[in-house]
Amino acid sequence: MSHHFSRTMTMNQPKHLSLSPALRRAPRSMTLSLIAAAVLAGCAVSPPAEHSKQDLLLQASADQREMFANQEPVSAPITLDEAIARAVKYNLQQRLALMERALEDNLIDVQKQGMLPKLTARAGLRTRSNDYGSSSESLATGVESLVPSTSQERTSNSADLQMTWNVLDFGLSYFGAKAQGNKALAAEERRRRVVADIIRETRAAYWNAVTAERLKDQVGDTLAQARQTLDYARQTEQKRLVAPIVALRYQRDLLNMVRQTEALDNELAQAKARLAALMNLAPGTSFTLAAPDATALQAPRLAYELQDLEALSMVRRPELREEGYLARNAVLETRMSLLKLFPNAALFGGLNYDSNKYLVNQNWADAGVQVSWNLLNVLSWPAIERAGETREQVADLRRQALRMTVLTQVHVAWLERERAAAAFERAQELSRLQDAIRTQTENAARSNSETQLELVRARVETLLATRARDLSYAELINAQNTVYQAAGIDPLPERIDDESVAGLARSIAETSRLIERGHIEVPRFASLNAPAEIAVPASAQPQPIARAPRPAPALRTVTGQPWEHLGSVGSAPIAEVAAVADAAEAGIATPVR
Repeated sequence: MSHHFSRTMTMNQPKHLSLSPALRRAPRSMTLSLIAAAVLAGCAVSPPAEHSKQDLLLQASADQREMFANQEPVSAPITLDEAIARAVKYNLQQRLALMERALEDNLIDVQKQGMLPKLTARAGLRTRSNDYGSSSESLATGVESLVPSTSQERTSNSADLQMTWNVLDFGLSYFGAKAQGNKALAAEERRRRVVADIIRETRAAYWNAVTAERLKDQVGDTLAQARQTLDYARQTEQKRLVAPIVALRYQRDLLNMVRQTEALDNELAQAKARLAALMNLAPGTSFTLAAPDATALQAPRLAYELQDLEALSMVRRPELREEGYLARNAVLETRMSLLKLFPNAALFGGLNYDSNKYLVNQNWADAGVQVSWNLLNVLSWPAIERAGETREQVADLRRQALRMTVLTQVHVAWLERERAAAAFERAQELSRLQDAIRTQTENAARSNSETQLELVRARVETLLATRARDLSYAELINAQNTVYQAAGIDPLPERIDDESVAGLARSIAETSRLIERGHIEVPRFASLNAPAEIAVPASAQPQPIARAPRPAPALRTVTGQPWEHLGSVGSAPIAEVAAVADAAEAGIATPVR
């Protein structure tokens, strides 16, 4: 039996059609012209223009309106709880953290969209300069067996609606959505940290501003008296009423007092401005503070033992929670990397239309499945698996190092709180003594047994002692709240029904009372194998845990605000954790670098 073989040859044009050379060159010339026009158009793109002064002015005006828009006006003296509420509600850093959390939540929805099938609609129009035709030639004889024919119109349009579902893309989008969910939870923990920092700064600024408001009139009167006495001393020198050396020393002492009083006045003037900035009040806004009586300043009681604070920090610190969510993503990244090694299966189906008149069916539906697999991916499996295990181990080690740093911060904050309490007691006693000295000096000045210099000196020293006492109290309050912040205790409740300033202030006050009374549940870690228990801490005054002393490196004493020595948890060096722990046990100190 003989077999007849044929092959198809594409014909650029029918044999009976003849085109001139100019017409043959026309499509090529048109193509070159279009390419040249596109290149020239790309080169003609001008760089973006700089902002004009008018644009900058309009942008600044719009930003300023947005910065202070929709804020409840100040209608009464501001309490500490209201100041914190305003800072939490209106502070721009807090609002930025909220927007970042909202962005992460929106990205979860974006990731979920990748799990859906793809539905693609297409339509097109196609034309050509000549007929599409072909003929057949016998492979056995080489003789053309058919006359040239065509099955395609010169101009035709087509459309289709195709649905495609890629199984591999579905799996990757599923893990991506879970990873994005962890990022959103991590963003919430970062927002908690921002809120805690804002509250700590607001509380410190509030007590500074309270001191400023309490001492404002006294500072003004004392400064006026000091300047008046200085003018009198200069007149005495000019009239040669006393020896020159005595007059000069008198003026020197008065100038030092004036300088100290002016520095205090300048410091107090800036205190309310800092508080206003934290509450996001417009510069120059007038407000008063509900300052407590100076005689009511008492050292607050710490209702938690050191072990309680350590346990709380292990489960409540936002940095640890954030690191836990990121550790989850390390596992998900490994799974995604391994998933990419599997075969890729795609399911598709759709409706099609073609206007070609030579087609028997111009409308049809199709469906199918397509599987592809890069077989060399199998060789990458061991390396990817090892990399994933290493990534998870690094995440675990980072979390453990972070826990050690958090424990160190709790100990440092505890010791700093004890130091601040002792410093406040000393400052309070010094203020009481200095007030008694001022009273005795004023009585002596009225009987002309003391000079105006000694009277001014006593009043200036009384102001400085009062300021030192108030600063010591503010530092004690800040140190105690630093202990709570180191333990991860939030001053804000988990749920707030009333988001007005007054409602926030009430919620903050209620939560603060619960914290001060020791009503925060503390996890109990009885042993490594036993489950954690929840217990309410005892109200007894806690004492530091005594530990055996270790050889310590050279140390330098740290001074200043307590939270500043703790440093950023995220940037704490892992290699120095043990040295920092030893320093925390020895006192408020850090190794000398």
